Amino acid sequence: MCGIAGFIDFSHSLKNPEGVLRDMAATLSHRGPDASGIFFDAPTRVGLAHTRLKIIDCTDSAAQPMRSHSGRFSLVFNGEVYNFQELRDELRALGVAFRSHSDTEVLLAAVETWGVAGAARRAVGMFAFAVHDVLERTMYLVRDRIGIKPLYFGWIGQGDARMFAFASELKAIVCVPNFERAVDRDALADYFQFLYVPAPRTIWKGISKLAPAHIMSIHMDTGETQTSMFWNARAIAERGVAEPFVGSDADAQDALFMRVRSAVEDHMVSDVPIGAFLSGGIDSTLVCAVMQSISPQPIRTFTVGFEETHMDERLHANSVAKHLKTDHTSIRVSSPELRDAIPRLAHMFDEPFADSSQLPTYLISQAARQHVTVALSGDGGDELFAGYNRHRMMDHVWPALRKIPNPLRATAASMIRMFSTKQLDVVGKFAQPLLPDALRSSQFGNHLHKIASLAKCKEWSDAYVALVSAWNDPAHLVIDSRHEATRVDPINQANMPDALRAMQWLDQTTYLVDDILTKLDRASMAASLETRVPLLDHRLVEFAWTLPADMKVRNGQGKWIVRQVLNRFAPAPLMDRPKMGFAIPLESWLRGPLREWASELLDERRVREQGFVHADVVAQEWRQLCAGGGAHQHKVWALLIWMAWVEYWKPTS
Repeated sequence: MCGIAGFIDFSHSLKNPEGVLRDMAATLSHRGPDASGIFFDAPTRVGLAHTRLKIIDCTDSAAQPMRSHSGRFSLVFNGEVYNFQELRDELRALGVAFRSHSDTEVLLAAVETWGVAGAARRAVGMFAFAVHDVLERTMYLVRDRIGIKPLYFGWIGQGDARMFAFASELKAIVCVPNFERAVDRDALADYFQFLYVPAPRTIWKGISKLAPAHIMSIHMDTGETQTSMFWNARAIAERGVAEPFVGSDADAQDALFMRVRSAVEDHMVSDVPIGAFLSGGIDSTLVCAVMQSISPQPIRTFTVGFEETHMDERLHANSVAKHLKTDHTSIRVSSPELRDAIPRLAHMFDEPFADSSQLPTYLISQAARQHVTVALSGDGGDELFAGYNRHRMMDHVWPALRKIPNPLRATAASMIRMFSTKQLDVVGKFAQPLLPDALRSSQFGNHLHKIASLAKCKEWSDAYVALVSAWNDPAHLVIDSRHEATRVDPINQANMPDALRAMQWLDQTTYLVDDILTKLDRASMAASLETRVPLLDHRLVEFAWTLPADMKVRNGQGKWIVRQVLNRFAPAPLMDRPKMGFAIPLESWLRGPLREWASELLDERRVREQGFVHADVVAQEWRQLCAGGGAHQHKVWALLIWMAWVEYWKPTS
């Protein structure tokens, strides 16, 4: 895993381009603490920077930026190409000689042999890379199919100081001379609605995220840009649904198991110590179980838990680890450790990001890094196999809810909102044996509040937006925002036969990329830990889309087929528990040990001086949380993250 950055100095305005490259690399040192390098080509005014975390071929022969044998191409690469050994054999058969054992050199040789698009299509893995083609005088930026690795780009300056810059993280672009720290207020409204900034926007005006599976070319003379896809996720999903898997349940389970095993085996390739995150949930347990079945010795596994017992996964994860016979480490997080980590978030994530599970993800990564350099994660299983409570709601609750007259729905919603999520959690704990599977959850109160938000929804698309939104109308919060109520754009929808799979498509192309994978990348790389997601191997993604809906949700139970495969390794009673997610006891911490910190950040005078959000709305949300309104915890957390971000990055407008 690495950090990449670079620029094209169109105006020839940089007086010290090598110094700028070193500054960009320095901001990414956490992504690559083992080595760094820069390359500047004076004739084209192109600069490349790289920081390296040594994973495959730890010798200097794999150093970057790397130049091809012919001298035509120069490459900086972040990620892993898991099939690099197969590609190496294929290239050797074509007469290519290699100086190293790295996947970087294989990728560079693939570019020289098959072109940028051809290399991207052949590569199996997670990657973001930049290629400088001195012959065609073109820079290429490439991002992997799913969006596992990040890549940002944009134009900086105007006229005589105009340049194009790119990087793995925004902080490397912010340090470029003449960068204007202007906030995109519509992106800010998006952030408050979804708790992350959705692509292609970023929090900074003029800077964007490169879409997954896309190649962007920038001509070094004209500045002309073009984008193209090398893998069409929408076409893959639509074809999978139109041409579903043919066979019995047992056939499908066998096919899924073989693909998971193949993906996990590929993702275990490493020249450094490797382990896995184990929450005890379905996905992480499956990944760890398959890893252990492949490994000749116990694999290293890691779990994080909290002081509050109802949010603590350690006991269950310990039982799973014992059953799988892994070498397990259980990490307990205290309130002081949490407080110590919070100030790092603004620097860690670059733009406001308020998925509170960012904290345990960082802390478990930090702990795991003491023992391993690479960790596998079960992320992606919920999106591919319908594991979220909203998927079960859409399959089970939504059809029933639509039959209820609107006035009765509104009355029921009002009654639910009379109680805090914490109060409803108590009810849910005692009523759990009587509840349908779609409502069994450790976050029962939060889910009831979500159901209440569906009262006014007429279509599934409106229901989806309501379920994934913290603020349904963030424009009333953000000053001078032109943000309109978010709806699901039919143009961006894949052609799906039912609401369940339409929701899965939206989750895969929005929430998965901009929340889940962003969180995993930034939190783990802040600890210099490489994380891999075998369930998001694109071949497994393609197969998942062929599975009929009833193999994903059956009898109100999500991830049905994954559970059947997991039964080969762990007995069903061991895995039979409500879905927890990677949650933290946010409400109790904000009203307890974090209250003083929160109160200072949300001070009315400070909010008004910053001038981005309406102070009266902020004050109201804070008062309601302090009074016991647990439904406001995510809104308040988003406000706190925003205020801390402004304090750290100091935007000018």
